[in-house]
Amino acid sequence: MGGNMAKNYRYKYEIVSADDNLPGKVILFDKPGQECYTNKHWHKNIEIDYVIKGDLWVTANNEDGVISDGEYFVVNNDDIHQTCGKDPDKNVKYLVVLYSYNFIKAYFDDFEAYNFDVNKDKEAKEEIRNQLQFIVDCVEEQGDFTDLKITSAMTRILIELCTKCLVKCEKVNPEMDHEELEYAKKAIDYIKLNFKERITLGEIANHVGLTPTYFSRYFKQNTRKTFKQYLNLVRLEHALRDIQTSGISETRAAVENGFPSVKAFIATFKSVYNCTLSEYVKQYHDIPSISEIRRI
Repeated sequence: MGGNMAKNYRYKYEIVSADDNLPGKVILFDKPGQECYTNKHWHKNIEIDYVIKGDLWVTANNEDGVISDGEYFVVNNDDIHQTCGKDPDKNVKYLVVLYSYNFIKAYFDDFEAYNFDVNKDKEAKEEIRNQLQFIVDCVEEQGDFTDLKITSAMTRILIELCTKCLVKCEKVNPEMDHEELEYAKKAIDYIKLNFKERITLGEIANHVGLTPTYFSRYFKQNTRKTFKQYLNLVRLEHALRDIQTSGISETRAAVENGFPSVKAFIATFKSVYNCTLSEYVKQYHDIPSISEIRRI
C-alpha cells in the first residue's frame, strides 16, 4: 500500500466484545466516506475490513492504500490502524469482522507471535473473500439460523488464516515503539490476566514502571477511562457472561470476577446501563447482551 494519511499521534486502545452466539463481532456499514473515519487505534483482536461497494482508505503500521469492491484487508493483533472513505461524499458499503481474542486463543494459543498474510496463498485469499460475502448475505437476509451460518463462515475464515496464511513475526513497528503505547499495552495485558484479583493503582503502576500519579493521568489520556473504570468494565463483561452462560447469582459472579462485593458490581452496572441488573431484567426480561458493553 502507498500514499499518505493525516498524522494522528493519539492511539486509542479498544475493548472488542463478542456478540452473543458469535465468535466475535460482525458489523455492516453503508455510509458516506466522511463518516467512515476512525482515529488511529489498536486492539488484540484480528479484524477484517471487506468492501462491498465504494472505496475505503485503510492504514496499518505506516502503510496505507485503498480497498474497493470485493477487496478486503486483515488487521493483525496490536496493529495500529485507521480507516476513512476515499471520497467524503460517496457512500461506502463495507463489512467489519472482529474476532474475539478469547475465541482465537482457545484454538491457537500462540497466535500473537504471528501475522496473517492472505497474499501468501491465492486459494485461501479467494476462499476468505467468498466467506466474507456469505456473511454479508446472511446479515442482509436475516433468515433462519443466521448466527449459526455466520459462525460457520467466521470459523472457516479463521481456519484458512491459521493453516495457510501464517507468517512468523517479530512485532517490529516504528509506531509501536511509542513509549506511551507500550505502557498501555503492558498495563492492559496485566489487567486481562489478573482482573479476578485485587489490583491497586500502585501495583499496576509499579508493574509498568511509572509513578502512580503519572500512570493514572497517562492511562486516562490513552484509554479515555480511569484505571479503575477500565478494570471494572473488564470485570463486568466477564461477570455478565458468567450470569448468562451459567445462571449463577449476581453475588457469586461479582466475587468470582474480582469485584470486592455485589454492591460494587451493581454500581458498575448502573454506571454503564443507568439502572441495576434487577431493574433491567424487570423491564426487558433478559440480561443485556455482552455486546452492549461499549468500547472505550
